[in-house]
Amino acid sequence: MKWTLLLLFSTNLLASPNSINPERLITPLLDIFSEDNRILPQGKALVMVSGFSKQGNIQKDNETIEIDQLVFFKAKKQSSAVYQMIPRENPNADFFYKGTAFHIGNNLVLTNHHVLSPDRSNTTECGDFQLHNNNASDVFECKKVHHCDPVQDVCLIEMAPARRCINFFCTKTSVVEMKNGESLKLKAQPGELYEVMDAKIMTCIGNTMGLGIHYSQGRGLKINGKTSSFYAPLRPGNSGGPLLAEDGLVWGVVKQESHITVDNEAFNVAVSSQTVIDIMQLALQGDPAILDQFNRSITE
Repeated sequence: MKWTLLLLFSTNLLASPNSINPERLITPLLDIFSEDNRILPQGKALVMVSGFSKQGNIQKDNETIEIDQLVFFKAKKQSSAVYQMIPRENPNADFFYKGTAFHIGNNLVLTNHHVLSPDRSNTTECGDFQLHNNNASDVFECKKVHHCDPVQDVCLIEMAPARRCINFFCTKTSVVEMKNGESLKLKAQPGELYEVMDAKIMTCIGNTMGLGIHYSQGRGLKINGKTSSFYAPLRPGNSGGPLLAEDGLVWGVVKQESHITVDNEAFNVAVSSQTVIDIMQLALQGDPAILDQFNRSITE
């Protein structure tokens, strides 16, 4: 089935899902690393869409959408810095325990505190999670939790290098670092406080419902102190993912979907990037080496 934006507005398809604002939608939830994605002639790409059931649950199906190749390749590059954050002991646990983390360089990732610790009790320990890249060929273990802020719901975590099997029986392995060339940069001072930017296109990337990394876009952003409201669609599992602007920089860390059913008032919430910068620069004063690495991820 070929997917069009008009399908999203059908009340038969969307009985009760949240966080979709039809007036501000640009792209739906694109399964950006699907093996069924195809490059088409005349500069287009055919991309799989994770659609909604009549009950409002997201599911992988045979729906597709055509987008420009340049948009597709940019989406894949940005999404390569985003990881599925899942339980180590039970990777098939219920989706609500799955989330997202994204690489900012030097094996450092950002995520939400509630993704690391659903009950918010753990602020210092690695806990029970792994990071998987888009095809699970590389699995990264936590090395150290450098800082978590329970109030603003953000954590900075250092990951250990992964080991990749290089033969069938995995008797030989190679050490794999997170690639700095695929890391994302944080935007310092992303707009004035309380500024409303209705024309700005924002991108959300995350492990939507534990179904793998998805990419979506919506138009508009409101910066309100330490948080930002935006309209790119998401679902549970996107928590901890990056919110990017058209400049390719991270303007926020996604933390909450709207509780409003699909309509023109629906919105989502992210911790603003400047808030994350302020928190981490203060917390890392006693660890100058990590502070220096973190500061390299910031762009004015």
